[in-house]
Amino acid sequence: MKKRTISIFLAVILIFILLPAGAAAGTLANFTAVRTYTPGQFSDVRDEWFAEYVQKAYEFGLIDGTSATTYSPKENLTIAQAIKLASCLHSIYNTGSSSFPSGSPWYQPYVDYALSSGIISSPYPDYNVNATRADFAVILAKALPDEALTPINTVEDNQIPDVLVSYTYGPSVYKLYRAGVLTGSDSAGTFYPNSYITRDAVAAIIARMAIPSLRQKVSLAPARELSATEIAAKCSPAVFYIELYNASGKAYASGSGFFISSSGVAVTNYHVIKGASSAKILTTDGKIYDVAGVYDFSVQNDLALLQINGSNFPYLEMGDSSKVVNGQKIYAIGSPRGLDNTITDGLVSNASRVINGVNYIQISAAISQGSSGGALIDAQGKVIGVTAALLDGAQNLNFAIPINLVKDLKQVSVTPLSSVKAPALTITPSQTSVTVALGAQVTITAKPSSDDYDSMGYLVDDESIITCNYAGMQGNAVALTITGIAVGRTSLSIALLDSDDNILAKTIIDVTVTMPVVRYYSGYGSVPDFGAFTGAPLAKAVPTESGSCAYYYRVEAIPVDPEVAFYGYFNLLENLGFEYITSITDEEGFYKYCFENSEYYVFLGLSYFPYSSVLCMLILVTPLD
Repeated sequence: MKKRTISIFLAVILIFILLPAGAAAGTLANFTAVRTYTPGQFSDVRDEWFAEYVQKAYEFGLIDGTSATTYSPKENLTIAQAIKLASCLHSIYNTGSSSFPSGSPWYQPYVDYALSSGIISSPYPDYNVNATRADFAVILAKALPDEALTPINTVEDNQIPDVLVSYTYGPSVYKLYRAGVLTGSDSAGTFYPNSYITRDAVAAIIARMAIPSLRQKVSLAPARELSATEIAAKCSPAVFYIELYNASGKAYASGSGFFISSSGVAVTNYHVIKGASSAKILTTDGKIYDVAGVYDFSVQNDLALLQINGSNFPYLEMGDSSKVVNGQKIYAIGSPRGLDNTITDGLVSNASRVINGVNYIQISAAISQGSSGGALIDAQGKVIGVTAALLDGAQNLNFAIPINLVKDLKQVSVTPLSSVKAPALTITPSQTSVTVALGAQVTITAKPSSDDYDSMGYLVDDESIITCNYAGMQGNAVALTITGIAVGRTSLSIALLDSDDNILAKTIIDVTVTMPVVRYYSGYGSVPDFGAFTGAPLAKAVPTESGSCAYYYRVEAIPVDPEVAFYGYFNLLENLGFEYITSITDEEGFYKYCFENSEYYVFLGLSYFPYSSVLCMLILVTPLD
């Protein structure tokens, strides 16, 4: 027993000896100077605001100059360079070293490290493109753990003017603002997420990541309202006139658009560019630029994200259209009827107007043809919508697409305008076959895949079997009511049409009208009960000494359209072997339709309830002599 106890004890000792030592806990204390920075080392730094940051980041071995004597502060950073910086930060924090092997291409070891350590979640399609400020924030935010980025600032969700927490890069930006690593470009904290990150800002951000004492306290100031003159001066240069050309190079249409980044990323309506082979824009300074192509578009939301050839464009800051409220002051800037650089003002009439399943901001600011794709601006000078449509024949009933929908568009690669094709237009019915009882109704819906059509029409193959009527909209689907008026089979065709009534998409619904389960009036074995047929309650039955009986049903209590009930019962009589004989006009001026079979006359028509002014449906049954 003693021997076994000793063996167990030795095994425990061996287990402890053979276990690997745990990895050292990461710490900001691992960031120390590894080389010396000589004042004036970089001739383009010297006394600039970022000089201290360049010195610290250089001493810690995080950044280098572009040569022995220049730093190139205004040079853009690439995605690969951003990943290298983040990988070095992560490695130093966790191991005290940033030693990486050589690779081909040069950045591959850093990319592999970033993927394995969770700095980036998936490979980038191109590591040599310039990194935007949003790209840099996303990559850098995971270089250090949360405990190394302790919040020192109170920044409410969505307080940064041009960044919502809901954006893909939003959580990263807010994390770095709260930690004092990012501060914004003005007192309001504007971030400019779509601008490229330059090396002067990179030095400041990297140094703050490594040295907490360099992190900044920020208090974001609310943006003030601008005057109309200030709005025009600030925003108009970012809005342009766009002209569209067909395959033969002939101009055939025009519209508006606006920049959302200095690199030429721009927004317009999808319907503006639809069908164009090429396009050019005219900016407010009189310069003409080619449209390189389209990043992405949405037919449903009528939006397109363009790339314009050129650089250093003035651009608009994007606001938050979810915060738009009724009565808010707004401005519209565009090129109505080709009159470029036109600004109008007004109010938000309805912050969320849904038309055919599409959400719009309804505005009173005047727009016209050619305004499509223009900018809807709030009182702080931020774009909150894309002017898109107006209601014909009405004054100041105009509409804009909320700017937040632009964020759903992907900015990956540019496609030439000539190859932009919307998905094939389709129309989907709620049912492809319908069975309805004689005299009954059923409502079906037909949903277009987009609103890229001018009108919708329907056609009944055999109008003696069913009728069809428009029953309004259900979301962005059209509702149609089918009424069975005779037993049989037919079809209903529903089509989407262009402005020349050409069919763009079509669907066919098979319709079968069946004989309902028939109940008969008591004592009149072959006469169908109108109440049982329509679901209407009997108001009164008035028998006579001659053997007839009058059945009254209040029109207001008939649960279906009274006209449908009337003609449904009319057809039911004929289907049951009754023959239509004639119609007469009674003393009250109502028509009575007379049917007969081998046993009875049946009179069908409107009448007043006895000794009252209540309108009723009357069924009068009279035995044949």
